[in-house]
Amino acid sequence: MFSALRKTFAKPAFHKRIIEAKKFWYGNQGEPIQYGNHKLRYVAGTRPVRMKYIDSPDVVVRNDVRQIGFFLDNVKSGDFVLDIGGHFGQYAVLLGALVSESGRVVSFEPDPQARQTLLKNLELNNLQQRVEIEDVALFDRNGNHTFFSNGADSMSSLARSGLGENAASANVVEYQVATMRLDDYLAGRNLTNPSFAKLDTEGAEINILKGAPNLLQSNITILCELHPYAWPEFGTDFDELLQLVETAGKKIEYLDPSQRIADGEVYGAAIIS
Repeated sequence: MFSALRKTFAKPAFHKRIIEAKKFWYGNQGEPIQYGNHKLRYVAGTRPVRMKYIDSPDVVVRNDVRQIGFFLDNVKSGDFVLDIGGHFGQYAVLLGALVSESGRVVSFEPDPQARQTLLKNLELNNLQQRVEIEDVALFDRNGNHTFFSNGADSMSSLARSGLGENAASANVVEYQVATMRLDDYLAGRNLTNPSFAKLDTEGAEINILKGAPNLLQSNITILCELHPYAWPEFGTDFDELLQLVETAGKKIEYLDPSQRIADGEVYGAAIIS
């Protein structure tokens, strides 16, 4: 019986009905979620994971819970934070709330469909003035690059393999996006170095760090999600990541305390500090 229920809950059609029901129930107010003292609202179907799922059997869910917990514990009022790979704004909204009116967040999201929802989520929380949206894709060089998207899901990427299981989908679309080195972005806008960065770009993470040697040598703490399955297409590898961190005089460790850098590359968030 329970096995049959789990299969039903896992079906896309079931999730679609749940989202439609949430849209009807919450209307234009958005779906609420509480993190500490912050009550946030999101377009139905786009809110982040709840903290109670820290022990979920799903590695993606566990990883997201740990990342949210990290920001809740560390980001404070007045901080400047980069949200690299903003998607629907799950983190941009949370970070905007945490930095308060005296802080600032810049969220990078090259997927136009995802950006529309990101903006709606910011509007639901009155954070448009606190969180700036950039449509550029950060990379290791300035120019243009092919971008792959499967219905604006969370795995849009500069490499087709970054889409994971959806890489072979007939629904994947390709188009060109502007790319920029992160150091050049910050210098060109005369921005001070941020306190934190969330880096989740479906495989482009090492390339982005290669384009930010100056930032890496600052006091920034980077929460970087690693996607080793996409690195071969990007021409990067784990050893290059470790070398970048060492050259910058920083250290790297997995956010999940059960994992060790010495054991090699795995999917999941790593802290560079």
